Amino acid sequence: MASIFSLFLVLSLSFSACIAAPAPTPAKAVGPSKSLLAACKQTPLPDLCVKYLSVFPESQATDIHGLTGLSVRAAAKYLKEAADKVFEDQNDKSANSNLEQCLDDCSETIEDAIEQLDDTTTAVDVRAFDDIKAWVSAAIADASTCEESCKGSNGKQKLKSLAEITDTFKKLCKVTLALAKLDAKQ
Repeated sequence: MASIFSLFLVLSLSFSACIAAPAPTPAKAVGPSKSLLAACKQTPLPDLCVKYLSVFPESQATDIHGLTGLSVRAAAKYLKEAADKVFEDQNDKSANSNLEQCLDDCSETIEDAIEQLDDTTTAVDVRAFDDIKAWVSAAIADASTCEESCKGSNGKQKLKSLAEITDTFKKLCKVTLALAKLDAKQ
């Protein structure tokens, strides 16, 4: 009986200590590192570069090669998440066959672009810079194909969203190519 009482006492004291302990303070937000800022400054779109790469904690302490890989991840992540939002309500085609065909074609070309970026990741890992350029260029072409396949379709808001997505994606790809070019010089 004494051992049960001792166990209860220890647990009660432990619980009381947890309640009395001050709550941990949240970590201070850390801005982009100097090396990230310096690398992004050498791209055609420094603000976009910082915005999309700084979401990865590892961007704070990596070299240009690591940033090149992160930029590929950032472009793929952006394209997938943005396209998912546009295509999630694909049932809302309002019986518009042009829009339906556009969205079907775009969905396929977006998937192709993401696959191109998967291949780009492998090329970055082995520093195959010509392959990086080829795969990123193919991903850009896929995004452009998406946009082109929708010209003349009805569905103004959805088409505007697609145009914004492909524009930002192409810009992220330009950042990737610029970082890869810097990486190749090292």
